[in-house]
Amino acid sequence: MLGVLQRDEQRLMAEITTAEERLRMLENELAPARQAVSALIQEEVSSIDMGIGVLNERQRHLRRISAAFELGQQLTDRISDIEREIEPLQDAIDEAVRSTDFDAAASMLEDGMNAYLSKINILRPGVWRHSPIKIDVSRFRFTMRVGARRWHAALGGTDSLYFLMAYHYGLLTLTSKSGCHYPGLSIIDVPGEFSGEAVEDKENFIVQPFVELLNRDEYKGSQLIITGASFTGLEGAHRLLQTHVYVA
Repeated sequence: MLGVLQRDEQRLMAEITTAEERLRMLENELAPARQAVSALIQEEVSSIDMGIGVLNERQRHLRRISAAFELGQQLTDRISDIEREIEPLQDAIDEAVRSTDFDAAASMLEDGMNAYLSKINILRPGVWRHSPIKIDVSRFRFTMRVGARRWHAALGGTDSLYFLMAYHYGLLTLTSKSGCHYPGLSIIDVPGEFSGEAVEDKENFIVQPFVELLNRDEYKGSQLIITGASFTGLEGAHRLLQTHVYVA
């Protein structure tokens, strides 16, 4: 009996050995196939990962577009609200423009500027030898001419100084005019030289018309502040001598 069992054990051991050898052979045969399948699976996985990355980026892009669209819609709504608020104001402005007499406004400034030039011609005959100043005012345009030419093309040197002083004088004259809103204040810094010409010898007579204007009752409370090199002997004005040099 023991011998039978030993023979069965030996037979089984032989079968196990044979089976193990067969298994190793099969594994060796399957190794190339496994590598091929593994490569195919890895390539497919990589392709899937790339596709997922592309889709994620598209999703983020769509979110950015959606956020921009929402912001644009918010701005559009805000603009619409502001336009509704502006509409009655714009109607009031349009009505004011329609009722504004631009020609009359231009004439008032013209008269003031030409009055100044006439006064300096009296103080120093022949100093202004040009045509009267003509002003064209509209809702969208403001043009000043000397005769038929634009002032900066018609004038040069000291004549431009006289023109600019006339402009400030003309504005000050509006202070007493009904319907005008000029504040009655003018601040002018007269340079030591203007277009290469000394101004000191012209300072008093170009300022004198302002002094006479502001001494009139209807201009009480108006003020001209003007700086210059000297103003020696100028009467009717409050003169402050400055000796400290702040900027050299």
